[in-house]
Amino acid sequence: MTQQNNSFWDRLMQKLTKSTPVEREHEVKLDHDFDGIEELNNPLPPWWSAGFIITVVISIFYVAFYFYYFYDANNNGKWQENEYQKEVAAHKAQIEAYKKTHGVVDESTVKVVKDAKSLAEGKAIFQKSCAMCHRADGGGNIGPNLTDNHWIYGCDPKSMYRIIYNGTSKGMQSFKNMSGEKIQKVISYILVDLQAHPAKDGKAPEGEVCNQG
Repeated sequence: MTQQNNSFWDRLMQKLTKSTPVEREHEVKLDHDFDGIEELNNPLPPWWSAGFIITVVISIFYVAFYFYYFYDANNNGKWQENEYQKEVAAHKAQIEAYKKTHGVVDESTVKVVKDAKSLAEGKAIFQKSCAMCHRADGGGNIGPNLTDNHWIYGCDPKSMYRIIYNGTSKGMQSFKNMSGEKIQKVISYILVDLQAHPAKDGKAPEGEVCNQG
């Protein structure tokens, strides 16, 4: 009987590793060797097995947490993209509300105004900035006739705003420096006054028929 006189450290390492003592290695020796090198079938250390099991358990909770908080099952898992779209939509709604509250005029809010003051201001702007290409009576010169019912780019206020603001590749210059309120007044003057008084010798119709409803 071999006397056991292991130190505390030896006993601790034995518990942590569960390694086979040298005098019992023949019990776990595998039946193959290579160039005199033999292999033992020692079990995995308990600390390693415990760590593996803990990792698996944590991964299960992690996956469950991910699916619960970050995965949108109803939208094919596009959680971040959907959140981004929601935030963009919310900000757009705030912008539109601000525009309505503060009277900001752009392509999305432009409308026809019919009060005399706005129409008079629209006429003055038209005479200064538009008459050189469309004539003072809107009958058309370099630009098309604005007094008939044929339109190249659309006759609704939003389409007209877009063309005035951005210009076209066919010679219409951009008026991005003009305020949205002024563009609205010009559009209103064209649709209310010029459309009501077709030019007698206006330029031949261009574009498609687009009657105002």
